[in-house]
Amino acid sequence: MNASPFCLIAVFAAASAAAAPATDGAGACAAGGPDSPMASAPKAAPAPVGAMPAPSRFVHSTPGEEYPPYGELPKELWPFSSVEPFYRYFVTRMPFRGPGRDYPPPPDLKSLPIGLVDAPRGGPNWDRSVRTREGIVLAIEEANQERRPGELPFDLIEHEGIAQWGGAANLAAQLADEKVLGYLGTIDGTDAHVALRVTLKTEIVMVNTSDPDQTLTETQIPWLIRVLPDHRQEEGRLAELIVRKCGCNRIAVLRTGDRFARVGAHQFMDFARRLGCPAVQELLFAPGAANISYQIGAIKESQPDAIFLMGEPADIGRFAKQIRQAGITARFFGTDLMMEDAFLKSAGDAAEGTTFTFYFDPSRQDPLWTGFVARYKQRWGHEPDAYAGYAYDGAQIMLHAMQIAGPNRWRIRDEVYDLDYYQGVTGWMRFDGTGSNTAPVRIVRYEHGQRAFEPQAEFVPPLAGGTVAHAP
Repeated sequence: MNASPFCLIAVFAAASAAAAPATDGAGACAAGGPDSPMASAPKAAPAPVGAMPAPSRFVHSTPGEEYPPYGELPKELWPFSSVEPFYRYFVTRMPFRGPGRDYPPPPDLKSLPIGLVDAPRGGPNWDRSVRTREGIVLAIEEANQERRPGELPFDLIEHEGIAQWGGAANLAAQLADEKVLGYLGTIDGTDAHVALRVTLKTEIVMVNTSDPDQTLTETQIPWLIRVLPDHRQEEGRLAELIVRKCGCNRIAVLRTGDRFARVGAHQFMDFARRLGCPAVQELLFAPGAANISYQIGAIKESQPDAIFLMGEPADIGRFAKQIRQAGITARFFGTDLMMEDAFLKSAGDAAEGTTFTFYFDPSRQDPLWTGFVARYKQRWGHEPDAYAGYAYDGAQIMLHAMQIAGPNRWRIRDEVYDLDYYQGVTGWMRFDGTGSNTAPVRIVRYEHGQRAFEPQAEFVPPLAGGTVAHAP
């Protein structure tokens, strides 16, 4: 395939050899290669029996199946919920009717290549991208240890993100030139959207493991699923908690100006408004700002009883402390980034009582999760986080699809895109009509400097005969 039809930007951002992941001549980065940024980590131990997911952990859709609309949220959170539309979108999967499923395998295959698009080095998501990569590398290493003699190995082809608009499009096109059969990434919402447009043309399936932008899968491009629950799951749960359970009716919003916070905060504000409590203030701050006295003054004048915070954890922790020092006693609420240690470190005592959403309880004793944690710690020397867990799950979905479908990216797409449920190390996932994971999220509260999870039953998908049992 010639790169020129797909390259949307003529000039790639240059990266020094010291800053870029180790690559071969084609730009590929071998999983855990000797010159990799993580080469000092110990190699993976022999994979345990059944490290590759059992078929019973996959539940596939049936042709023409309909799904609950709007992320399976309560109807009171839907837009225009009192109106029955003539036609409702996003309740069925977009079919792919093109050719390809009967194409022969690519000639001269020496491996089964899987692509990965990292975040740009030095950006706010770089550390999360490293942990994402670690989860993917572990999954590929374990899968290769289970390959039988004569079977082609899986090979990770990795590219570091480009910190300019449209850079992800170039990388998605480059992965097509490198003949990947599928790829994973990216964290940044803008990058994911741009790469997805190229994916529609190159017809290479993408498993997104870390971008919660709810509009990503609503593009209805049938070459994408997302394993991370989107903004609607977190912000919808928070809006109901703040308005219905906590009884707050004067909500101020303080957020950074990037796409992640803009999309997430506006989704929350929409939900709060539909519940009868429009935000009394929406104020922005610059990432890394040291002082926000103007915003704090405006918040104080609005007399809120709840403040929704969204931004990098160190920033919102620092501002939570400043808000308390200004004498504002409103309750703090936020989303998954408050789980990171940087928030607690910056906020100090101001974190007390802060309530936020998170995807699952990392202290859960589910065997799939505890086994993954042990193997991850042995491989990388530290605990996994949600980014590592969802990356591992996304990689296993891709690896399983390649194992079943063989080196045919159209049949791989069918295996990936037609999932209804998947039991991963992060728990059961359920995919809606757009291919987004709509599994319920958890409520967490800081109490005496510790994260306390609100009791909640583990989600298990219903089936005709009852429930799906936990698979080995």
